[in-house]
Amino acid sequence: VESGAISGSKADAWKKAMAEETRLVALRQSAEGGDAKAMAKLGAAYHYGERGVKKDATQAFLWLKRAADLKENEGLCACANFYLSGEGVEPSVSRGLAMLVMAAALGTGHACFMLGQANQHGRWGFDKSPQEATRWYREMQTCDRGDATEETREDAAAWLREHP
Repeated sequence: VESGAISGSKADAWKKAMAEETRLVALRQSAEGGDAKAMAKLGAAYHYGERGVKKDATQAFLWLKRAADLKENEGLCACANFYLSGEGVEPSVSRGLAMLVMAAALGTGHACFMLGQANQHGRWGFDKSPQEATRWYREMQTCDRGDATEETREDAAAWLREHP
């Protein structure tokens, strides 16, 4: 393949797989070397079965937890989700909420959205509180992280239009 003796779609697929494997090795080395963003990316790869790794909720949680322990925003928010859902780890609402609040305090828009949802719908031990939901959705608008999806931003905006 490298010499050009073999070409076509199979050769292209092989080259693509080799390039993906090279990127995965580099990502893993960065994560193992203490890079919190790389840890979060590797955790996400295991969560979604991307970057050449098989979907594995336990491995995803372990890498996300390492990132969260280093106060990496996306790792904190994702790890909170794992604790709240029990995916890849024993469920723990208290640990999940602690991480979610920390992520929100660090400017993670998705964490603010989740806290807004918790107050809007009365989840995870929160009472239904339109005032608190509104506060968290407003806070979401001030977050400096671009991690909230278009759908979650629109949901929050719709709530705020109805609850000024």
